[in-house]
Amino acid sequence: MLQETMKKITDAESEADEIIRKAKEEADYTVAAAKKEAADMIAAAGSASRESMKSAEGAGRSEEEKLTVKAMDIATAEIAHLRERAASMEGEVTSMIIAELVG
Repeated sequence: MLQETMKKITDAESEADEIIRKAKEEADYTVAAAKKEAADMIAAAGSASRESMKSAEGAGRSEEEKLTVKAMDIATAEIAHLRERAASMEGEVTSMIIAELVG
């Protein structure tokens, strides 16, 4: 009975770790995609005049910064949510262990 409970704890911890790992991967992917999109915008502006290029580069950097901040905000919120979920699962597992030991 105790081994089964310990396995459930280990499984819950593994699941929480996997969720956090996936959230980080997703955040990294989102940031990379935002940077690529901004770089593509800058490259597309390359065919315009020198003044137009400077303007597009400034706008591209600004857009890249905005997209990066947005991606990081999303990733941070997702990680916080996953940590809360893992913490709540830890409480449930602790309750299960106590119930097993008492009952």
